Amino acid sequence: MTRQVLADMIARHLTEQQDSLRQYWLQSTPVRHFYLDDLLPQELATRIFTSLPDPQTLMLRDNVKERKRVGIQLEDYAPEMDAILFAFQDDAVLNIVASITGHTGLHADASLYGSGISQMMEGDFLLPHLDNSHDGDGKLYRILNALYYITPDWPEHAGGNLELWDKTMKQHIEIHARFNRLVMMETHTESVHSVNKVTRPSGVRSCISNYYFSEEPANHKAHVHKTTFFARPEDGLMKKIKLDMEGKAKNFLSRFLGNSSSRTRHRR
Repeated sequence: MTRQVLADMIARHLTEQQDSLRQYWLQSTPVRHFYLDDLLPQELATRIFTSLPDPQTLMLRDNVKERKRVGIQLEDYAPEMDAILFAFQDDAVLNIVASITGHTGLHADASLYGSGISQMMEGDFLLPHLDNSHDGDGKLYRILNALYYITPDWPEHAGGNLELWDKTMKQHIEIHARFNRLVMMETHTESVHSVNKVTRPSGVRSCISNYYFSEEPANHKAHVHKTTFFARPEDGLMKKIKLDMEGKAKNFLSRFLGNSSSRTRHRR
C-alpha cells in the first residue's frame, strides 16, 4: 500500500461520482458539504484501521471545549498512516475536489496543522466551533475539511458524529461517522460544526483528516479569526457567556498580533 496507489483510488472514485457529488454539494445545507461511502476497497480500509496507533500514545486535548486524541508523529506510526494522510494531498485528489466544490487553487498542508489522526472514546466530544481561518503561517485561507472515518461497524447512535449547524445555532444536521466514509465540508465565517459526545463504552471512533487552503476565502469574505468555540443550545448561560467572551477576545487580539500558529504542538 503506497500513498500513490491510495491517491489514485480516491481520485478515481471521486471522479466516478463527480456529477452526483457536485449536485449534492450545491444543494447541501446548513454548511456546504458532500460525503462518499465505500471510498476504498473494504480490505484496504480495514488495514488502515488496524494500523492506527494506540490512542493512549496520542496527544490528549482535554478541556471544556473538546476532548479527543490527535496524532501527527508519522515517524512513530505504521507506514499506512503516512500513506493515507498524504494520499489526500495528491494533485489528482485536489483537482477532482476542486471540480466538485468549485474551489480552485487548492493547497494541501504537509505540516498537518490541526489535522492528522483523530481518535475519540467514550465521553469524548468537540463543541460547536469555527475553524481557524488560516493555515499555520497565517497566509492562506482554510476552506475545506476532508474527514475520512475508518472505524468498522461504528453505530450511528454511538456519538462521535459530525454536526453542521445553521446560523441561529438552534438546528443542525448529523452525519454518521460511518466506516470508510469520506466527508468534505466547507470552512468559513459561518461554518459552525461539532462532534457529538461518544456514548459507546468500548471501541474508538477514528478519523483521518486533512485541510485544504486557498488564497481566496471560501465565502469570498476576507476575515481573520482563531478557532472559535460556542456553547451547545442545551448548555447553561454562564458557559455561553464565557465562550463568547473568550472568542471575542482571541479574535480581537489576532487582528493586531496576526494569526500564525508556529508554536502549536499540532503541526509538523
